[in-house]
Formats: sequence, C-alpha cells, structure tokens
Amino acid sequence: MSYHDLSECTLTPAERLEEAGRIINILAEYDDSEFSEKELSMMEGLESSCSVKQLFWLRDILDKVR
Repeated sequence: MSYHDLSECTLTPAERLEEAGRIINILAEYDDSEFSEKELSMMEGLESSCSVKQLFWLRDILDKVR
C-alpha cells in the first residue's frame, strides 16, 4: 500500500464520509474474497465517520482491486 501524508487532505468530515460512501459502493461490486478480513471489517465500520487515514486506506483498497 502507498504512504500518504495525512496533512494533504483538506476535505471536511462530511466530505470524507461522502467519498468513503462512494468508494464503498464501488467496492461492493467486487467479491468479498478479494479483501482481507481487516479490510472488510474497516469498510463495514464506516457508517457515521471517516478519518483521513481511513479514507486514504479506502482509496488504496480501491486501487488494489481495479
């Protein structure tokens, strides 16, 4: 996975949550076997908030399966 400088993200908490939702909807089209248990658990836990680190991790997961 890539390293991201967390200070580079200028999105608000609401914008991060919105982007996380879009990414999770895309990832839902893939078979669960393509993800580790840790990745699946993290994706399921993003219902009310998403940190910068979690968002960057989601982006990395999306890059991995595309």
